Amino acid sequence: MSAITLLTRAGSHEVSIELNQSIVALAKKNNIVWGHACQRGVCAQCRTHVLEGAEHLNEVTPEEKLRLRKAERAEGYRLGCQTKIVSSGTIKVAHRPY
Repeated sequence: MSAITLLTRAGSHEVSIELNQSIVALAKKNNIVWGHACQRGVCAQCRTHVLEGAEHLNEVTPEEKLRLRKAERAEGYRLGCQTKIVSSGTIKVAHRPY
């Protein structure tokens, strides 16, 4: 099974991929602190930098387009609550709140 690497201030965590799960949901399930408050794409506390494997994630959501600047999205930033894993592969993301 493919894995996802979650980088946080506490270190690097590698967990098994679960399809159709958001980054925030996967972090919570594995007891990894991934800051979030609303889980609706409004607060942006779950701002995430996709370092590898963007092709295994869902398309940018309307909520992300409203909350993240175009330049941020172009650099690979997403919202962890809106970013879901849609296919297996190697994925590496980092929690990068403002």
